[in-house]
Amino acid sequence: MAAAGTLGARLYASATALVDIEGSANAIGDFTGLTIATEVGLIESFGEFGRMFAPVNFQAVADGRMYKLKGGFDDGNISLTLGQDLTDAGQALLSSYGNASNQFTYPFKITLTGADASFDTIYFGAKVMSYRTQMGSVNNVIKAMVTLDINTPIFTGAS
Repeated sequence: MAAAGTLGARLYASATALVDIEGSANAIGDFTGLTIATEVGLIESFGEFGRMFAPVNFQAVADGRMYKLKGGFDDGNISLTLGQDLTDAGQALLSSYGNASNQFTYPFKITLTGADASFDTIYFGAKVMSYRTQMGSVNNVIKAMVTLDINTPIFTGAS
């Protein structure tokens, strides 16, 4: 797989929550069969995301050495920066999900332009934890700051 640029990447959300996270989102096939079709418009930045393990440290008295192990893991979150537009269907979904007080996890996909055809789509399930307005100063665009807490494994495959 060759490196791919971010230009042309798109984020899509589903209008339907995942029903059973433990049983329905553990393989890429669990996402490819879903309708994840509402594009989120005006994305300025995707931020970073991916699995990170918690460090587990142990220091032996005999030699003073710090032993480091991998503990539990978190697949992270995506901090999106958007040019705020609530008339955009995707942003309207994110806003409604972010303001709802439920525990739903929604399926998402990111499509990449210029990536190897075998690895041009990223699938994951996430809770929309926030959709917040950022005003800035006189020469700024009103933005939305969105946090997607990833709640399933992240899968990369073909679209």
